[in-house]
Amino acid sequence: MPAIWSLDAPAPGQALNPAAVSALIDCASAPPSAARLLRAIDAVVPVEYLSLVHFQRDTPELVEGSSRLAHGPSGRDVVAECFAIYRRSYWRSDSVMRLADRVAQRPAREVAVLHCRADELPVAGWRNEIYKRERLTERFTLLHAPTPGAVQAIHLYRDERQGLFQPDEIERLLGLAPLLRQAHQAALAAGGVAADRVAQIAQARQKLRRLLPTLSPREAEVVSRIACGLGADGIAAELDVAPSTVLTLRKRAYAKLAEAGLPADRLRLARWIG
Repeated sequence: MPAIWSLDAPAPGQALNPAAVSALIDCASAPPSAARLLRAIDAVVPVEYLSLVHFQRDTPELVEGSSRLAHGPSGRDVVAECFAIYRRSYWRSDSVMRLADRVAQRPAREVAVLHCRADELPVAGWRNEIYKRERLTERFTLLHAPTPGAVQAIHLYRDERQGLFQPDEIERLLGLAPLLRQAHQAALAAGGVAADRVAQIAQARQKLRRLLPTLSPREAEVVSRIACGLGADGIAAELDVAPSTVLTLRKRAYAKLAEAGLPADRLRLARWIG
């Protein structure tokens, strides 16, 4: 059975090392970044992969992923690939969905934690297509609701080289969880991330199509997400296309924007659309 905890404060007397504290401050003072969060956690307990997931109307959406290596040991974006499989076939079987629904109705101070080993997953295809294929051993999930109804998840994954989380490592992660929630929540506020990402993307897409009708529907989908802060891997998972396809669509869209005298880079797009 997966283990579940609900926390609202760090364990008394539990100290973090200076590297973790520094990394948490870095997280809190900048827009949300999977890489920053991974560095903060890795200073406490080693993990191989991290994914940031937003639950929008009970549906999980990948915001960003990170790994110890830039794109996994084989040059692939393992997080985006696995999330695309998960989103296509298995998310409805995930006990994290019920926990997310519970967190959505609770105070923003709380963080819920779910620990699940690969052999505890309820669907064989899920175990085989993701965990067995990528040699993952388990997942450790932290969920919190920065605003009512808007749930964010930080998923941590270990692989066979790292082995299973040991009891003392789980204790350290539980001690870190409330502070990590605070840092992530502060980062969300610092980055101006809208709780309703779907509405934000729809608004951006509408403006793009009105001002530049020569954009194809797929180009508009990509650029609207870029303007709302999603990276190429997150967009690929959300649209169920390869990251290379996102890069091609972005290149074509940027050329059309530049030709029309409109912003054609991430920062200026975000200011212009916002």
